[in-house]
Amino acid sequence: MDHDKVIKGTNKIALYATVALIYWVFVFLMITAFDLKVFREHMTEIFYLSLFGIFAILGGAIILNIMSNLSKISTALSKDHGHTLPDEKLSKTKIIVFAISFPLICAVLFGGNYLSAEKKKNMLVSSARSLVSENQAQLAKLVDYRFSLEYATKAQKTLGVICKIDKNFPHVTLILPDSIDDKKVFLGFSGDIFRELIKPIEKAKFIYPASREDRQYLEKVLAGTEKDIKFSSDKGHYELYYPVQMNGRMLILYLSDYQRYGKFGS
Repeated sequence: MDHDKVIKGTNKIALYATVALIYWVFVFLMITAFDLKVFREHMTEIFYLSLFGIFAILGGAIILNIMSNLSKISTALSKDHGHTLPDEKLSKTKIIVFAISFPLICAVLFGGNYLSAEKKKNMLVSSARSLVSENQAQLAKLVDYRFSLEYATKAQKTLGVICKIDKNFPHVTLILPDSIDDKKVFLGFSGDIFRELIKPIEKAKFIYPASREDRQYLEKVLAGTEKDIKFSSDKGHYELYYPVQMNGRMLILYLSDYQRYGKFGS
């Protein structure tokens, strides 16, 4: 048996495996730390293996250490037989390529995350446009707003039918301004068929919770100083505010969608 070839071969296998595991763990850390959406949910099972990456790298380091000792023994034996082993040192080019590869991986991951968000944004905008253009008559019935059980029921049925037409259609909520005890609030009416409407109906149950930034945006839309849509994404949750001018009144449609990904990653 040629021990030099065996040691050289196993050293290469261990080195390549260790480098691959370093990349694997690096990708895992980037996706987890920055909550990037790059790989679909079906990749989760594969990525779970990266949890054992650190242990595999440790094992790879031990193997490399053992191989180094075997190489020294092999070198000593080779010298006794008048043979010399080639000096295998990493070239500067390989080191530079290895170092540059990490920023490139970061660029790919962040680029994939951005493209995923843009794709979802385009989908939500397209859905909102089709909803408005194809349901003019139904939405017109919701323009004359007065908080009541009848209005809430009508809004629930209208939006419920619209969303049920296409199983992939995002969740839709109609947002309208109102007040409770002289305090300005936003109410949200959705097509949730599982939401039971019982008299006496209470405004507090329909309050639409929103961040300060979102409330400021909604107030500007209703005041007529803001007409652009507002899109946001966070951890696989995508949201779109879509202002609609209808019969002289401003309606705000809120479309939301949750894209399932792997545990840490589109």
